[in-house]
Amino acid sequence: MLESHYNAMLSTVASASGAVASVSASASAAASASAAAAASAGDDNNSHSKSSSSSNGSSVEIIGSQEVSIVSQMAMPISRGQEAPPSGQETPLSDEEVNYPWKIQIFCSELLRDDQCPLSLTAKRHKEIIQSMQYERQPWRIRERMKTASVALVLCLNIGVDPPDVVKIQPCSRLECWIDPSSVSPPKAMEQIGNNLQMQYERWQPRARYKKCHDPTVDDVKKLCTSLRRNAKGERILFHYNGHGVPKPTANGEIWVFNKTFTQYIPLSIFELITWMSAPSIYVYDCSNAGIIINSFQPYAEQHEHELEKALAAALQRSGVQQLAPGLVAGAANQVQLPNQLVSYKNCIHLAACAANEILPMNAQLPADLFTSCLTTPINIALKWYAMQEKLGMVPRIQSELIDKIPGKVNDRRTMMGELNWIFTAITDTIAWNTLPRELFQRLFRQDLLVASLFRNFLLAERILRSHDCTPVSLPALPPCYRHPMWKAWDLVVDLALQQLPDILDHNAPYRQLPFFEHQLTAFQVWLDSESESRTPPEQLPIVLQVLLSQVHRLRALELLARFLDLGPWAVNLALGVGIFPYVLKLLQSSTRELRPVLVFIWAKILAVDPSCQVDLVKEYKYFLSVLQDTSVSKEHRTLSAFVLASIVHNFLLGQTSALQGPLLSICLEQLNDGSWLLRQWLAICLGMLWQNFEKARWSGARDLAHEKLYVLLRDSIPEVRAAAVFALGTFISSVTDRSEEQANNIDRIIAITMLETVGEDMSPLVRMELAAALQWMVLLFESQFVAVYLAEHMRGHASASSFVMCGDPRDLASSTHSLERHVTMRRGASSSSISNMGGASGTASSGYSSGTSVRSKSGSGASSAAGAAGGTNTIPFQSIFTKLWLGICNLAQDPFPRVAAIAQEIVDHVRDTALCPIMAAKEATMATATEKCSSLSVSLPPSPNTRGNYLGGGGAGGAGAAGESPPVGAAASGASHWAQKLRLSGSGGVAGAAGDPQAILQRKLRTSSINDETDSGLGYSRGSGAAGAGLGLPSGPRESTHSARSSGSESNQYMEPGHCLTPIVQTEFIPWAISYFTRPGKERYSSAEGAAEEGRQRFPVDRNSTELRRRRSRYLRNDYVRRLARRQQQEQSDRFAYDVCVWNRKTQFTPSIVKLLPYEPQIAVAYREKVLVYDFQWNSVRTYGAEAMGGTSTGNSSGSGSGSGSSSSLNGSTPRKSGPSSTFARVSSIEFINAQDQALKLVAHDDGVVRVWQSSPPANSAPEDPPAKARLITAWTALGLPTVQGYRQRNIASGGSIGKGADASSLLSGGSGTGSIVTTWQQCNQHLVVGGGGCRFIRIWDLEKELKVIDIPLGRSETSARVLASYLPNMRCDVILAGCEDGSVRLFDSRCSLQYSPIVVHRRHSAPILHASLRANNPVLVSGCSEGRISVMDMRAGAGNRVLYEWDAGGDVTAIASHQIADRVACGNASKIGIYSMDGRVQKVLRTNEGFIGPKIGHPTCLSFHAYKVQLAVGFVDNTVAIYSPTPVL
Repeated sequence: MLESHYNAMLSTVASASGAVASVSASASAAASASAAAAASAGDDNNSHSKSSSSSNGSSVEIIGSQEVSIVSQMAMPISRGQEAPPSGQETPLSDEEVNYPWKIQIFCSELLRDDQCPLSLTAKRHKEIIQSMQYERQPWRIRERMKTASVALVLCLNIGVDPPDVVKIQPCSRLECWIDPSSVSPPKAMEQIGNNLQMQYERWQPRARYKKCHDPTVDDVKKLCTSLRRNAKGERILFHYNGHGVPKPTANGEIWVFNKTFTQYIPLSIFELITWMSAPSIYVYDCSNAGIIINSFQPYAEQHEHELEKALAAALQRSGVQQLAPGLVAGAANQVQLPNQLVSYKNCIHLAACAANEILPMNAQLPADLFTSCLTTPINIALKWYAMQEKLGMVPRIQSELIDKIPGKVNDRRTMMGELNWIFTAITDTIAWNTLPRELFQRLFRQDLLVASLFRNFLLAERILRSHDCTPVSLPALPPCYRHPMWKAWDLVVDLALQQLPDILDHNAPYRQLPFFEHQLTAFQVWLDSESESRTPPEQLPIVLQVLLSQVHRLRALELLARFLDLGPWAVNLALGVGIFPYVLKLLQSSTRELRPVLVFIWAKILAVDPSCQVDLVKEYKYFLSVLQDTSVSKEHRTLSAFVLASIVHNFLLGQTSALQGPLLSICLEQLNDGSWLLRQWLAICLGMLWQNFEKARWSGARDLAHEKLYVLLRDSIPEVRAAAVFALGTFISSVTDRSEEQANNIDRIIAITMLETVGEDMSPLVRMELAAALQWMVLLFESQFVAVYLAEHMRGHASASSFVMCGDPRDLASSTHSLERHVTMRRGASSSSISNMGGASGTASSGYSSGTSVRSKSGSGASSAAGAAGGTNTIPFQSIFTKLWLGICNLAQDPFPRVAAIAQEIVDHVRDTALCPIMAAKEATMATATEKCSSLSVSLPPSPNTRGNYLGGGGAGGAGAAGESPPVGAAASGASHWAQKLRLSGSGGVAGAAGDPQAILQRKLRTSSINDETDSGLGYSRGSGAAGAGLGLPSGPRESTHSARSSGSESNQYMEPGHCLTPIVQTEFIPWAISYFTRPGKERYSSAEGAAEEGRQRFPVDRNSTELRRRRSRYLRNDYVRRLARRQQQEQSDRFAYDVCVWNRKTQFTPSIVKLLPYEPQIAVAYREKVLVYDFQWNSVRTYGAEAMGGTSTGNSSGSGSGSGSSSSLNGSTPRKSGPSSTFARVSSIEFINAQDQALKLVAHDDGVVRVWQSSPPANSAPEDPPAKARLITAWTALGLPTVQGYRQRNIASGGSIGKGADASSLLSGGSGTGSIVTTWQQCNQHLVVGGGGCRFIRIWDLEKELKVIDIPLGRSETSARVLASYLPNMRCDVILAGCEDGSVRLFDSRCSLQYSPIVVHRRHSAPILHASLRANNPVLVSGCSEGRISVMDMRAGAGNRVLYEWDAGGDVTAIASHQIADRVACGNASKIGIYSMDGRVQKVLRTNEGFIGPKIGHPTCLSFHAYKVQLAVGFVDNTVAIYSPTPVL
């Protein structure tokens, strides 16, 4: 089976690469004639850039733009009793180097083009801060919709009598409301005009109450206005005044009416009219000189507003006095009333036909009430006015009588009149929206239907009246709109409509729809296609709104609207501001399937920007549920439906209840394993939001085993999906606050343990952050158990319980009380099948305490692990569960990613404060009441990180009376106010009164915090407490509640109603950040391409015109140039071509342990102690990657100080809690460059197993002297948990990686790799990071794209660990891993195979630890060297006995070895020299300690490294110097 497997792989690779070679022939040739193989390999090494054929026919060429494939075969013998190999394969009789079965192995390396190599760590979670998207949310909802309830029509015509101040021309305009007054008697004409005016207004507001007043007196007007206001109450009243039969208004703002006998004109002050009308109201003045009325009103309104503000201020001040002394100022309050009689006139609207000192036009072709006609019959007057314009000449002359016969109704859009009115509405809305300020547009065009119609028609009146030298005036004033380009579109519409009119009237021809909306949609599409960053908002947006009313163009309009909303939050704000919301809400009632995807997309965009729309969508949730359930809909739109449903149920009980009644829960669970990662993520988030603080949904999910189905997503290949699953499981735990149900407790314990074991060591900080936030619910719900674990831990760490009572500032306890290290191995137990049987272990806590369960402390003292607690019982006590959870939380508090550590540290601080609050309050009470008796108390301070002073003379667990020295009083009272405040907040007032015995306080605290309580609710306190503290030897007694105010949940449940929400300790930004994904423009979201290959990947859509893509192409051209230049140098090299010129050197602060040249950029990375420095030759700058690189400021994803023992990061500007000494990183042990072909990220591995990936800001090209920006931490995780961690951090920090002159030679190792050093190698093409060393007997592979551990490959049966891992070229694909080990063996593994078949071969040519092992890039040749100076070059194609091509001894006391992967060079350094050899062992150059009197002086080399392509050698010396050597060409 194994043979066929490898044969299939061989045929596949051979066919793909096109390399046709006789594998068996080459292997037999290599086995039978090793000398020939050696000679051919030597020829290959001496001509690196030429395409050559080795003995097996492999084709080799090292260029960046051409793929190279090397396929060879290695024969391996079989052990006894195994199947013999096929004929033609050589089988050595005995070779102790080979410990694995015979197999055919493909050794395949492939050089890819730069654009074919994937880029790692480029997802959004790496590029940006995990927080909600910041954007300005503009108000779009109408705060108060108003309605014009009453209309007063005041007509002062006095038909037959012209006013004295107006001289009319002949012929003169006569029509009033399209009626000629001279055609009938004056009373009848007056009645017809009034009725027509009312009918014209009723087109816009049919439900209003209309009152007519013909030729009134002052009393008539007053009676009319007061009665309308009395009936309208707070609604708007319209006052229409036609003053064509009276004189013009006066300069004082007076309009004219009549006396009862019509013998005099009586002035009516506008101020009296306003008083009668009150507010809100709207006034229409159709008379000459009408603008003077507005001019008189404005100063009056401003003065009135000022007086109103003063009255309101006085009323507020008066109400404040009454609140302070209600009995003293009761009489004064009756004297000054609240200003109810004062009314604000800010909402009053005025429309005047002309400005001051202007008279109305008298053109006989136009009506006399031209302004009124424009406001009430806009289409008729617009067509008549258009027909009068001879200069246009676009249509034949149309008689005015034909226009009066236009068929159709205004509200029927299928007719000519209806469509013209529809288009007119769209055009005037567009003009107003593009001209007016947004707030004014909302107020005038969206608040009141009648006001909106009047102002649309007012824009037409401005255009028509200005053509007759008349300027309409409004208050609030509008900017000039009569020359807006959209009027040209209106003229075209009118022209096309009038062309059809004669045929329709004469020949009864059908009406053809106008192409206006189609053309405007095309213009909108052109705007969307422009893709200009500086473009202004589109003019056509209000027109798109109107097109939604058309079934013909609705789908296209929605698709264009969706494209517009996809431009970002600003586009959504614009669409909501223009009034899109009610239209798309109404469309959800449509059953058209074609509209479903686009409507879902639009609503997802709206909800992402404005979540408050969830209230409006509750009734329509079934629409989105049907889309989510329909598998024929694309996965992208099903994802959007899941997001919309999640938004509907998010913190909204009505939405949760409605969605639970529908099958939302079952639909989400059915699709959890969908191929689309984004759909999986939002299904999990939707489930989490559904049962968040909604217990009914949680139990419904529990019946469907929702939590177990979510376990699968904890191992998902996408970190966002894993984080979403953790969020859903966390809200699942927190949804039940009544902990009297044992079933709920068992389920939650299982969930918490499963999450901790599955994602507790996840590579992604995003997942670990959510894990910490999810575990906080266990802390809140089972607070007393965690407090007991915390206190029991301290009881083991100190001589007696009383040592806690008189301690110093509790903030200083974090460093000494925290006794859980990061890398303590967590026991993998408590599975779901066994936890259900734990009920019997909850009756007593004695077995748990007496077992001595403990964890490793920082001082190095340790005891048995949590597994020992259950060693003598058949069931696992709950103590081990909470101890394990507490261990996991403490590990997260020491996370290498600062934000994760800060979140977990807050949870630890919460437990600490809850545990110590009553104890510290008791201490304060004791100090306050018995300060003089302090010396008689047996108290002590806990050991601090710096001093170990103990004030106790001795004593055991109950040694309260032991004699000892008392601590200083100041130290004991340092935190008095802090803890007294906490205890007062907790409501435990009885503690201070009974605080005479501090030991009793601790005993009561421990009794009320028994670990093995079955539940942590109020019901649990009624049970027996005799065995609660038996394990500690504490006397049993009645339980007393002494819990902190911060405990929201757990103990306080006896006072909390079921369904009450817990207050979280910490909150993450994962959900707001996930929501912001839908607010982003489409080009900033991942590609939505479907298919098996794309659904599981996070790929951005390719923007061919983007600046980033052009820059990347330029970098690829640079890379190709570097490779070609290096190949040219290698072609020119000869034996005389030596590394004799130091082209760059620099002094460092400490001895460098690692030096590494970047492959394409003029930079070198130097590591010493715990930091990495990257020097840039071109810009003469240096960047530091270490603990100080973050500097406590927010930089990218990270903020605050680095992680470590006892650290607490400062986040979002908050002051960090001082908890021990400042944290530092462990010693750097390895450096890798990720995305070296583009913009290299620096991967730094430390001795403690932590790996950090850093990103530097781009260099300041314009100013090289500027200091470089601080580095940004992209990600950090524990890549390798070390088996031995006790005291390693102190040792490494003390040593710091520096090597003095008297250092032992064995410590001068390649890359600073000591016995416990971590070694890494990076495979860019596979996006795999291989980690080994640190004493581990395996090598681990991490997938940086999925941020998951791939596999742990054991090194074999021997007790060895990896010392070095072979590096790869940036663009080389190779599945073979080469590891050099401590025992001198060199082992090859195939990462594609399972663990059983992954080992390929083991070479044992060395007896000392391996310092260097490398695979050549251009042929299957292995170069290895050990600390004894023995260097071996082996051909991997040959048989086991003939693999060694060359072998030589470079001298003893070797500290560093390096080989070039392409060039024919090997460098070896010791205390006396640096020797540079060719692959056949010939010495090319020797750099001695002192080359002569004027020659270069070099020190003791600690590390060597060749450039990946160039012939450059980087050297680090023991005298704190770094140098780069390069050969000079022979002249």
